[in-house]
Amino acid sequence: MNVRREKNKKGEKVRDRGVAAGYVVAAIVVIVVIIAAAVVVTLPRGPTAPTGAPTSIKFGHTGPYTGVLATAESICKTFYDLWTEQANAQGGLYLSEYDTRVPVSWVFYNDMGDTGKASTNVEKLITEDRVDIIYGSYGTFQGFAQHELVNNLAAQDYKTIYMVGNGTCVLWDTAEEFYSYYWENKVYKDSQGRPWYTWEYTLWTEMPRAFHMEALVDVLEEVGVQSVVVWKIGTLYGIESQRFLEYLLENTNISILDVKEYPMDITDFTALITSARALNPDAIIQFSYPSDGMKSIEDMISLNYNPKLFYNALGVTSGDAYTKFGKKLDGIMYHSTAFPKSPMSRGMFGTGMDVLHAYVEKYGFAPDVIDGAIAYATVEVMGTLIERAGSLDKDAIYQEVLKSKDNPIPTVIGPVYWERGPWPELPGVVGQHIGTTDNSLGEDCEIVGAAFGERVGITRTWNKSQWVTHAPVYPKPAWS
Repeated sequence: MNVRREKNKKGEKVRDRGVAAGYVVAAIVVIVVIIAAAVVVTLPRGPTAPTGAPTSIKFGHTGPYTGVLATAESICKTFYDLWTEQANAQGGLYLSEYDTRVPVSWVFYNDMGDTGKASTNVEKLITEDRVDIIYGSYGTFQGFAQHELVNNLAAQDYKTIYMVGNGTCVLWDTAEEFYSYYWENKVYKDSQGRPWYTWEYTLWTEMPRAFHMEALVDVLEEVGVQSVVVWKIGTLYGIESQRFLEYLLENTNISILDVKEYPMDITDFTALITSARALNPDAIIQFSYPSDGMKSIEDMISLNYNPKLFYNALGVTSGDAYTKFGKKLDGIMYHSTAFPKSPMSRGMFGTGMDVLHAYVEKYGFAPDVIDGAIAYATVEVMGTLIERAGSLDKDAIYQEVLKSKDNPIPTVIGPVYWERGPWPELPGVVGQHIGTTDNSLGEDCEIVGAAFGERVGITRTWNKSQWVTHAPVYPKPAWS
């Protein structure tokens, strides 16, 4: 299928992985309404800082505190609030230039999920508030929408890194184009032929979907799946996922019996379930957002349809899924990272399980294992870049990005570094709920598959066994 990426009003490439309408997390009531003014949040100061030391390290953030993405933002907020609390409890981040720790503060703006408002906010954060680093707005589409602005300002000597936490970097139109960076041993360049590391100040922390799909195909082959039906949400997230899945299945004995696209606001999966039941595939592969992913589970249970393998990308990764389905989540696979149980899930404040327990202790409910964990990892990266630089000098901070290949940044989603382009070099991971009970709070989340390009001939030095925590369970248990 020949698919072209959508563009926004400025002609910038947009991939909408962020429009998570209906992402309801019943237990989370932390949506902050910030309509016009910035809110600067700093914990009480400790001892007087040495002469010349800054009084705070300023993190900037524009996000959809209100609007259709507000609940998704609220999930991320619980995680960056937790990290900030942990960092400031030890006095802040250590700056070797001053031999002292400096607390972290935030400058927040509300963009309501609008790219234009976000651009205004980003420009203000960089040129007026002079923040030290930015955690970008929710969604891949926002990363691409702010990409040109951030780099244009960097060219004017406003060299502020904009981290796209909750979104995937997609700078290519075909699977072959992506893999060519590795096959041909080259790096991403702009239209002028300049390598990304000479001009790119928009960086991603979530791994490409290519590696996620490779891990999924590995799992399908491992358990003996021979046929699949694909359900995909009608956004670029669904399109990109299908593109890589089809490419990677070409040299297997697994057949795609049918592909069904559905709208983001779907309210009934009966027709898709009825069609799939007639085809009787071994697996249902659903490229979902949270709300539609949870709706499909609800309808499958109602219609007593239980495929032998069910991959529900983002419908089972939130605390709300535990509230809705409890032990019925057992056996469902999903889009994942090293968080929480892989030995590679280790960051500034301990292991993924340490962070999971800290989250449950603070909030009293299960953490979101994808968007939340990636938000937490993103601010871990931001803090580590500054600590490694030892100062707030923007050039020094950026140099730590370039050094990361030889010294990856430990995070709860795995060690992060950049090499071929502004996307991180991280394995793709398949998670599975295993042994889930009505009292589970995330400890049932296992990693059953991981891949890093070997299926397409990419050679790396890494240990898959350090990522995978459990053999896949197949077939999945019946709806209990």
